[in-house]
Amino acid sequence: MNTRALLLASLLVYPAVSAYTADSFRVRSLVPVSIQAHSETQTIEMGYNDALGIAFEDDAVFIRGVEIEIKPPQAILEYRNSLAWGLYSAPSPQPDPSVIDYKAVQLALNTLPSRLSFILQIPLKQNHGFKAGPYATVLQSIVDPAKGPVLFRLFPVMKGLPDNIETLRFVCRIKPLLTDEGGALLDITRPGEQQPISVRVDETLVQNTREMLILKPGSHHLSIVSEEYRDEVRVFTVESARVTELKIELKDTIPRILVTAPENARMKVNGQETEVRREPFPVDPGTYTFSFALGDWEISRQLTVEKGRDYAINLKLDLEISESPEISDSPEKKE
Repeated sequence: MNTRALLLASLLVYPAVSAYTADSFRVRSLVPVSIQAHSETQTIEMGYNDALGIAFEDDAVFIRGVEIEIKPPQAILEYRNSLAWGLYSAPSPQPDPSVIDYKAVQLALNTLPSRLSFILQIPLKQNHGFKAGPYATVLQSIVDPAKGPVLFRLFPVMKGLPDNIETLRFVCRIKPLLTDEGGALLDITRPGEQQPISVRVDETLVQNTREMLILKPGSHHLSIVSEEYRDEVRVFTVESARVTELKIELKDTIPRILVTAPENARMKVNGQETEVRREPFPVDPGTYTFSFALGDWEISRQLTVEKGRDYAINLKLDLEISESPEISDSPEKKE
């Protein structure tokens, strides 16, 4: 192993010793890659001095890491420590297929192992759960997707490469590694002035209803309680790496009454003649006497109205007809 290869191997996957100073380098070509929570595995062919510009979409909150697998061509395997890989953050300019010269902060650097497959796992969260092993290398620093794209590149570190190195292709597979979580967004509409509400999900108080809730997949219980609005209870389902949107329109606590009665019925409320409305109408809490008249027939009922409740009053005349198995003659007609 020559001096340069020995130096690269000693770096392993630790951050560069240069305290994250920017490196300048040139690539032969760059392929942009977009990582989303529901991205399929993307397969890309790279050359020996090519790069990937890895950008993260908004749903990266459900991605715990990114896995890059490199499969070198058979012809390069006998040239041990001839190629290296590097991972960089804060590339300038932004990764673009039309740009070949970059300056970026080195996160990790190492020689490309002379084996059929090399796997690099890049954590995006502290509790990622990745474990390094004989076939997987785990970056020791955490990449924050909110800080922009990262750049992964291959490049030669020694002479004596195969004559056909320009045409050799490295198969790269890149995919997101997801968390076992989903999200819920609450869209709560309140009538009139904004009055205080208490929102709980699975008995846990929600401090900020405008922020997305991170939850385990499955069924969850939502309850909204307020003195000024009617209570709301919902059961909703969260799917892994997906966002469930809940729209809730709160209602005020003014009681409403819906009356259903025949066309010619007359109605009195607490002794006052009142029009029979066909739409629900609001009333104040309290005790009411409802009287109805159809011709000479009258009926009255008392109703206690409570805050936050609705009531239905249904007046109807019913004629019941049924089949009788046997109707006996009256006693006068019996012999």
